[in-house]
Amino acid sequence: MSQSLTTPPPVSPSGPWKFPESTTTTTSAGTPVHIFDRPGQYVATVRVTVAMPLFAEPRELEGVATIMSRTLDEGTELHSANDFAAALERHGAAYGVDVSSDALHVEISVPVSHLAPAVKLLAEAVTRPAFNVADVGRHVTIRLGEINQEKANAGYRAREAFAAYLFDASTRRSRPTAGTPDTIRPLTNVQVAEFYRNNIGPARAQILFAGDATGVDVAAILDDAFGDWRAEVGPALETPEPLYLSGDRVVLVDRPGSVQSQLVIGCAGPDRRSAAWGPAAVANHVVGGTITSRVDTVLREEKGYTYGTRSSFAAPRKGGTFTLGGAVRTEVTGAAIGDALRILRDARDGLTEQEVQEAKDSLTLTAPLRYEQADSIIQQVASNIANGVPIDFADTYMQRIAATTAEQATAAYREYVGTNGLLVVVVGEAKDVRPQLTELGLGDLIELT
Repeated sequence: MSQSLTTPPPVSPSGPWKFPESTTTTTSAGTPVHIFDRPGQYVATVRVTVAMPLFAEPRELEGVATIMSRTLDEGTELHSANDFAAALERHGAAYGVDVSSDALHVEISVPVSHLAPAVKLLAEAVTRPAFNVADVGRHVTIRLGEINQEKANAGYRAREAFAAYLFDASTRRSRPTAGTPDTIRPLTNVQVAEFYRNNIGPARAQILFAGDATGVDVAAILDDAFGDWRAEVGPALETPEPLYLSGDRVVLVDRPGSVQSQLVIGCAGPDRRSAAWGPAAVANHVVGGTITSRVDTVLREEKGYTYGTRSSFAAPRKGGTFTLGGAVRTEVTGAAIGDALRILRDARDGLTEQEVQEAKDSLTLTAPLRYEQADSIIQQVASNIANGVPIDFADTYMQRIAATTAEQATAAYREYVGTNGLLVVVVGEAKDVRPQLTELGLGDLIELT
């Protein structure tokens, strides 16, 4: 059988990429609506993002925002919890809710052919929740059970201790987003409903749509569902700047029986308002952000201490963090920490042009893939709204990354990492790890059970 061979056409260089553009309108209630038309994406995502800074929670009832969010669909003024779930299922809709430091996010993903009735259900959950006694009580019980499970999870314990010792106790982020047993246990449906009435309304919300809008009047569908939303809730109070604790510190959380130590090493970092945000992302990619990073090359490839570590700069609306996290074998905990700290500090001396260029290529050339799906577009835009930056912030971010030089990446890294000390958190078998930490000479050891 003969085969005709042809010369493949040349591959053209990729053109400049831009974050998908939206059409913006408002509902009759004045809520902004951002529509991202994505032809061929027949499963659409609709998200309602409501400004809701957690510092608005009463100190003695922290976690009320989480319980409120989880009971939005547990019975409404029009449907019982079972009926609401059945209605979502009939339309092939997936419902989800999330609470961050600065916002409430409620969304559905649904075939575009069922968009209108599914959006009605989403609006019902957001604007007409019932907060029944039994439903709120059940979620309080569930949350208390989750806290017990979290305490048994080394990764959670490490993150919890890191927040508690990085931030001043007066800062809301020093305490768990979803509350503690002492603040969850007293919650009733009355307190949950009151928090809802004081914090959730059309003046604080923005509505996002991403999907194939061909032949669909998305704006009309959203207005039909949300246009009559009424609530006497004004704009949210601005999130205060966080207060950080500085200096080199070591926290050891005893977890008897552990054969690994969970590590988190970090410090304060920039947020999206800072000109360092883009260059810091480039520096992080080089130092600890990928499997080929400086830290992973040593701890994973050369030493075999770990399956992998990852670092990141992360930030809510105000105040960021830098963290390096991973699990290592108990017997090499001290050595792994020593190597990690050395690498983090040595990076302050400079990143190479080659390292920075490879990081920039990785971050910018993968952007089209990261934002290919409707739900990923919505997640990014909702994050931008919650964090107080423009909805097309990804374009500015990518431009800053593409323009970053090795000197700028090094300067952004040096501005934060190690400048005011590093916090080291270890969760593991204290009797085995304590001597290793003492030998490192990192300062006073804070021990937790």
